[in-house]
Amino acid sequence: MRHNKQIKDQVAALMREGKTPLLELAREYGVSTNTLRTWLKDSEARSRAQSSAKRVATALSREKYTSASQRQRLLMHALEQSPATIIVTDAEGKIVYANPKFVETTGYAVSEAVGQNPRLLKSGETSPEAYQQLWKTITAGKEWRGTFHNRRKDGSLYWERASISPVFDAAGKIANYMAVKEDISEYMAAEAARRSTADSFHAVFATLPFAVLVIDATGRIKLANSAAAKLLSISTLVGERIDSLNLRWLDENGVALPADGHPFQKIIQGKSQGKELNMRLGLVPPTGGTRWLKMMARALRLADTESLATLLVLDEAEAN
Repeated sequence: MRHNKQIKDQVAALMREGKTPLLELAREYGVSTNTLRTWLKDSEARSRAQSSAKRVATALSREKYTSASQRQRLLMHALEQSPATIIVTDAEGKIVYANPKFVETTGYAVSEAVGQNPRLLKSGETSPEAYQQLWKTITAGKEWRGTFHNRRKDGSLYWERASISPVFDAAGKIANYMAVKEDISEYMAAEAARRSTADSFHAVFATLPFAVLVIDATGRIKLANSAAAKLLSISTLVGERIDSLNLRWLDENGVALPADGHPFQKIIQGKSQGKELNMRLGLVPPTGGTRWLKMMARALRLADTESLATLLVLDEAEAN
């Protein structure tokens, strides 16, 4: 799967938060941990570039526009070449500067934008409350960050991630507002597609009439559907170790299997003939009674790990 820049930045942000294990991210996005580290490095480089553009824009807003200094020319050149959309408004919110990326993104010429309020981009998709909060934040001298669903001159909609900050004059009063914005339409479309795919998968997975579990090399259940919870008479399975569920397993002769004798262990330890096992097993759940099952166990490899995991499919079978 090819991942665009916005998805890479989102994953990098999750990595910086440190709340999601690296292996879990690698599995979710189908890449290695080394690839994730590369995404993080690239994202940080882009962030530094955007911060630099922001500093340049802030410095420019402090300059006198009539100045013909070399400093102004250098600052203007940096803004004109910025990969981010940059807008500078006066204290009343009227646009006094927009860079070429603004023109490319919105379809409006600079001459059409100057003197206008950024509201000319409104699509009606952003609530009035969001704009009120934005204005309240920046007039209080603070930075606002968020997203807009805006409308281009040709009527098409697009998503922007924006950072809007006040710029103060020498007396400490707000003289300008500066917005540094990035078109994230591709990212939002990719996220919508990913969510749709995930929702479809989970909908199908949840309604399968037979039990499905994915068990990692440590015996921990990584995935289980509702049929598995019903079959095993245990409401919460994901995250639990299968050997801690108070389940007793029987071979086809009704003899109890030892803790390390379950077929999924043979798969993980590479002791099965081939990568798939099919057999008949007995199960005694915590609620009691023996259930006879048809079992299929197949080896699979989770993303970014050298250890085998097991796909376990269980269905009701006739009693002996």
